[in-house]
Amino acid sequence: MPSVAFMGSHPLGERCLELLTDDDAFDVKLVVTYGPDEDTWWDGCLYDTAEELGHTAVTREDERDVLDLDIDYLLSVYYPNILGEELLDHPNVAPLNLHQAELPRYRGSNVFSHAILNAREDDHWKYGTTFHVMAPEVDAGDIVARAFVPIRETDTARTLYDRVTEKSVEMFREQLPTMREQRAHELATPQSAFDGERYFYTKQSLDGEKEISPERLAATDEVTQLEVYDKIRALDFPPFQPAYTKLGGHRVQLTATSYEDLFDDAPVPDFEVDAPEESTPLAQD
Repeated sequence: MPSVAFMGSHPLGERCLELLTDDDAFDVKLVVTYGPDEDTWWDGCLYDTAEELGHTAVTREDERDVLDLDIDYLLSVYYPNILGEELLDHPNVAPLNLHQAELPRYRGSNVFSHAILNAREDDHWKYGTTFHVMAPEVDAGDIVARAFVPIRETDTARTLYDRVTEKSVEMFREQLPTMREQRAHELATPQSAFDGERYFYTKQSLDGEKEISPERLAATDEVTQLEVYDKIRALDFPPFQPAYTKLGGHRVQLTATSYEDLFDDAPVPDFEVDAPEESTPLAQD
């Protein structure tokens, strides 16, 4: 029975742990994640889920507890810490990671946003999720499996994230036999064997990129209009601050999310505004 140390977060981490737990072929020795009282932007808590499933859970500060265990796999799903060589070398079979982006094309962070920003110029209208062997260099290990969804012209970074999460769960389920049969290294392909553009983005890659000038918003040429449209979509990832412009010293947020999206199935409120006693008609073109 393969033994696993599971390191992760996010709803995707919860769903993958549930799949692993439901498969009687695996023994989850330890779960390492955010603490139950830590403030995170996503819904759910992997720590609580792990305990509900009967697993031992520890916080990231105690990640080296993994070294005290005899494990076949170190499995990472949205684990925020960069793991050192001692941890990566510890499992008997392999350290594996589910990276919610196409490797080797997109390494690092903020990849949902950058994939939308690059799609038109690169003519690359698909977004991947990758199951790979971990290496000391971030997101650089051999690739075991990839799966894709289309990037739509109406996608925001958040809608793309939500849709790829479903594809990632599907891919993880399909890779359970690979782990059971200990075939990860046998099936893995070096990233050097893949063609295409390669990008690496840091967590700070969107800093200073969110302001769009009124002049660019008012541009009438199609190239600029599409660039602005793509940027607004790429930076639309609730609950984070979206793109914005400044008008009269005030910051105005720019999103592709409609009022219908915000209010779900409820009717959009009808805000009544009292008309001034004297008003000047707007000029008609």
